[in-house]
Order: sequence, then structure tokens, then C-alpha cells
Amino acid sequence: MSPARWLARSGNLGDARDVIRVVNLRISVLGIAAFAAALLAACGGDDKVDTLSTVTVAQNTAPAPTPQLQRQPDPTQELDATASKPEDRVISIGISELKFSPNRWSIVLDEPITIRVTNNDSQQHNLRIAGLDGEYETQDDAVTDPEALQPGESGELTFVPQVAGNYTFRCDFHPANMGGQIEVSAAAP
Repeated sequence: MSPARWLARSGNLGDARDVIRVVNLRISVLGIAAFAAALLAACGGDDKVDTLSTVTVAQNTAPAPTPQLQRQPDPTQELDATASKPEDRVISIGISELKFSPNRWSIVLDEPITIRVTNNDSQQHNLRIAGLDGEYETQDDAVTDPEALQPGESGELTFVPQVAGNYTFRCDFHPANMGGQIEVSAAAP
């Protein structure tokens, strides 16, 4: 008979509980020791030295391709005779009677330009610049914020041309009537 059962039969339950605790503690200590021994046996024991492998990756050292401005759509609105220039890197364009005014601008490459558009018309408008791909409604376009300017509302966008050339803009709501051009030069115009 185990000591715990003998103590339980003798009526001294407090001593029986103490013996059970001691037995449980010994079992827990033995279990932890066995786990530690198994872990050490799995991790060590041989004299092999682990080595790291070296992988050589070929690098492309060719320069990144220079972006190119693709052929832009023709402006749908007749262009102003002379190109306007920004003041303090800001272009201000008004809209009235389904026309941008002024609608022809000359700027310098790599200078961020803020374009402010004021809708003085009775219909909603916006201004969208076709990006490098020469197409409207693609990811490289620049468009006013908000995208729909209600009558009396103004919006703006920041335009940073990366390539010299002529960029076309339009109103998405009236593309057949409203358009213009931003001429980007490498040197000061």
C-alpha cells in the first residue's frame, strides 16, 4: 500500500495531502529533467560545425530606362496664341462658357507646379493632364482635387513633369469642348 493511502486510512488527511503534494512535485521535477535531457541530446553531441551557404546574385548594373513622353492627344479647344507662364510656380486657370482660360502654359522641367482651377461656369468641371503614356484616365494622370468642381468651386493639383515635351489636359465632363496644353522645356522658357 502506498504511503498516501495508508495515511488516508489512518484518518490523518492533512498528512496524506502533504505526501501527495511531494509525490506530484517529484513527478513534475522528473518530467522537466527528462524533457531537458531530451532537448540537449537533440541539439548537441556531434562535433560538426554548421556553415552558412553563400549565394551570389547577379545585379543589373545597366542604368534605368529614361521615361519617354508618348504622343499626347490633340487639345480639343483652340490653344491661346501665346503661352502663359506661372507666377511663383502657380498656374491659375479659370473655367467659363465651357472653356479653360488661359489654356496654354510654358513651364520648366522638374519644377513642381501647382495648378489652381476655378469653376466660374454653371456646370461641373475638372482638369486632367494626360501622363507620360499619352492616354487619359490611366494611373499616371494628374487630376484636380476634388475631381468634380461644382459651380463656384476651386480645386488644384501638383504637376511635376519628368520629361520635356507638350502635355495635354482636358475636362473629363466635356472632353470634346475643353482642353489645353502645358509645354515643358528643359531650360527656363
